Amino acid sequence: MTMARPSGDHKVAAGRHGSAWTLLAWPIHALAAVSAALVAVGFAAVVVAVFYRYLLGAPLNGVDELTGYLVVAIASCGLGSALLLDQHIGVDILTASTGPRARRGLEIWAALCVLGCAAILTWSAWHTVMFNRDFGTYSTGPLEVPVWWVQAPMVPGAIVLGLSALLRLLRAMKGDET
Repeated sequence: MTMARPSGDHKVAAGRHGSAWTLLAWPIHALAAVSAALVAVGFAAVVVAVFYRYLLGAPLNGVDELTGYLVVAIASCGLGSALLLDQHIGVDILTASTGPRARRGLEIWAALCVLGCAAILTWSAWHTVMFNRDFGTYSTGPLEVPVWWVQAPMVPGAIVLGLSALLRLLRAMKGDET
């Protein structure tokens, strides 16, 4: 298993592919920035909760629930960027033993599979969010937030995952390695 490309290579890829690539990739990078900001929010919430619990002796209600919700949002918002930058962990036994033409075919097949999964995830997430919004479902924890608020990041996350798969598909069809 490998993580094939360092994170700085997206600038090289954008320069190589032109402004259309940059235009299509900006929502992916924007959602990745949201994901990074949510990591900071989650970290701050945990630090404050630890401070209150162990130094003030007054535990805060709802921080565990909040961090769980943040994990969903962080993962959803970071999916597309990780795929686009090739930072997902992948099993490379098959690709390492194939030639360039077969590797390109596998890259196209993988991109098509992810594109299909992203379409299904987008459809499913949208309907789940709308159902819980229309039904008025609230969480059972101390925060009692509408469940659809927690699920909502899955929709743009699935959309940018599909966009990333589309960009990888176009890159593979063009025959680019980056």
